[in-house]
Amino acid sequence: MMTYEWYLPKLAKHLPGVYFPGNRWNPVEGVLPDGTLAFNLHRFLKVNKHKEVFVCIGLHEGDSTWRRSHSLWPWGTCEKLVPSGAVFDPGEWIRLTRNLYNWTEDYGSFSPSSWEAVANEEMWQARMKTAFFIFDLAEKASVTAEMKAQLYTFAYTSYKEIVNSHPHHPVNWHKNFAIACERMLRLGRGDVDPETLLSQTVKHFLLYTERAEDDPQRQDILQAVQHLREELQGLRRRKAELRSKAG
Repeated sequence: MMTYEWYLPKLAKHLPGVYFPGNRWNPVEGVLPDGTLAFNLHRFLKVNKHKEVFVCIGLHEGDSTWRRSHSLWPWGTCEKLVPSGAVFDPGEWIRLTRNLYNWTEDYGSFSPSSWEAVANEEMWQARMKTAFFIFDLAEKASVTAEMKAQLYTFAYTSYKEIVNSHPHHPVNWHKNFAIACERMLRLGRGDVDPETLLSQTVKHFLLYTERAEDDPQRQDILQAVQHLREELQGLRRRKAELRSKAG
């Protein structure tokens, strides 16, 4: 909204404590040909260090200056702009974002072509944003093996809680949870039963492929499921043999 010339003159006075270092936001800061003093997001964040800043419906792609000093962390349907030096605590962030809102509308309750369906989808997908963010960190961040394992574990636990709490939910949740289960399986941690992880991976990949027939990776997923089933059968055979020997 700060891109509109009328926005700050009309609304800035209603935002006490927020400082606007110019007349209008613009990707390139400075004085525009018409004399307007423009500022970018980096400047805006710099002069508002005393305020918490949240972003909803994304940031303007034309201005990436905020990346110089901040990162985006999930905050319900929005994101929070956090100083880059801040240390991310996955357990604490899960606690903070778990109950940000109480969305009670059933999933899929509106006509797919309606704006209500779009809004409802956004709210439902927001439930999984923190889990997805943590999983993505585990996949991409340059961290120690121990920290990577912790991130995968937090993501798996969060995904599991969300999926089990909502029987009717977006289909991509099945895929996300299945991938999280598979990553946990490969970690080889003793606190989660490998048979359970394999079973969950197979189950949720299959539930996903049943409903996501247009996914171009569908056949690859089904092929992976076949290998996982064989792995699960082998694990169960080994368990049965061990029980037989013990008996």
